[in-house]
Amino acid sequence: MIGYDKERKTYFVQYQVKDPLTGKWSTKKKRGFKLKRDAAQYEASVKIEKTNTAPKITFLEMNGLYEKSFQISSGQSQQRHTHFERRFPLKDNDIRKITRLQLENWRTELISDETYATRTKNKTIAYVKSVFKFAYDVYGIPNIAQFLRSAKYTDSEIMSQERPVWTPDQYKKFIDCVEVPIYKIFFDFLFWTGCRRGEAMALQKSDVHGNQAFIHYSIKHFKNGLKPTKTRTSRTIVLDDTLAKEIEPLMSTEGAFVFGGERSLSISAIQSQFTKAKKKAGIQDNVTIHCLRHSHATWLINNGVNIVAVSKRLGHADIETTLKTYAHLLKDTDSSMMEFINKCHKQ
Repeated sequence: MIGYDKERKTYFVQYQVKDPLTGKWSTKKKRGFKLKRDAAQYEASVKIEKTNTAPKITFLEMNGLYEKSFQISSGQSQQRHTHFERRFPLKDNDIRKITRLQLENWRTELISDETYATRTKNKTIAYVKSVFKFAYDVYGIPNIAQFLRSAKYTDSEIMSQERPVWTPDQYKKFIDCVEVPIYKIFFDFLFWTGCRRGEAMALQKSDVHGNQAFIHYSIKHFKNGLKPTKTRTSRTIVLDDTLAKEIEPLMSTEGAFVFGGERSLSISAIQSQFTKAKKKAGIQDNVTIHCLRHSHATWLINNGVNIVAVSKRLGHADIETTLKTYAHLLKDTDSSMMEFINKCHKQ
């Protein structure tokens, strides 16, 4: 613990030491630090000294402490472990004995491995860095992973990152080929609200009031139950009049779920209907179900809708997420902006 001595006007570090003979703990205090930074460095050195005499703790064990501290969900935990098992061979090493050179050699091999996409490689690197940072912040173990750089995307990856979207006219060609009514309404809900698939699957009749839908749950598999939304926040979405009328008959069916009744629609069935309708319509592009969400946002932004309003409707964690995702669209509005300024600022 770092404290400040008002009389001496210096910082001190208070810590506990265990007597190796008696096993009893005693409190010690180191005084005289003019800067808080110096006190923090001393505190870190004490922690390092303690960990050097502590039993072996592997990288994966430290990750377990990280997950417990940050209350990582079971799904996120499984994802992290998958990354470590497949792409981090140092996972079973004592985290205090892993060297910078080992990490750099590992990174070099990883980024040269063409088996994985750059996005996957960078996620693994980010996960590794998060564990080392946690080990430093909590246990004073040197953060030797902070120098690790992300891999650069290839030209083809950069070009493919552009999300394919449909205009309302293109979407109509698709939706006219959806044969089962409830799936037609489901896809309409995604396209005309920008909701995530899991949010629509979790929508319950008690969440819909006229032209308003309260979005506060998400679902992936019915057996796993309702979960919070991706950003763990709730929002209310206003439905257009046509969509509200489409949903109205579903509200009088049995069951709690708007789309499904007694239980939510399944991902496999949704995907099957989506693929079938695209094939029937003769559509061969790369638009996915999630692209319906991007189509909604793109259409709104391209038609001059305020980016803040779009961000709130999509349920992004913050406006920066929306700006980062759709920055390329905002550039297209420069010309219309200047037309407006020139129109208003005439000599």
